[in-house]
Amino acid sequence: MTPWLKVAVGVFFFMLGLGYINRPDLIERMNAVLRETLLNDSYMALERRKWGVFFLLLSLLFLYLGYIALYGAP
Repeated sequence: MTPWLKVAVGVFFFMLGLGYINRPDLIERMNAVLRETLLNDSYMALERRKWGVFFLLLSLLFLYLGYIALYGAP
């Protein structure tokens, strides 16, 4: 995985995490496409804060890995 792809994935997960925490209505619209295959609406509504924190942590991991790959260890 290239460093820029890691940064892009990190930014995507960061935005997704913020969306789960701040604007669940936007995430519910996006979830409508995936409703039958991956996610359950009742589970997502009950666990939205946990999912939001999970995606924020995942974004920090990818951003850190991308930064280290681009600029080296501090």
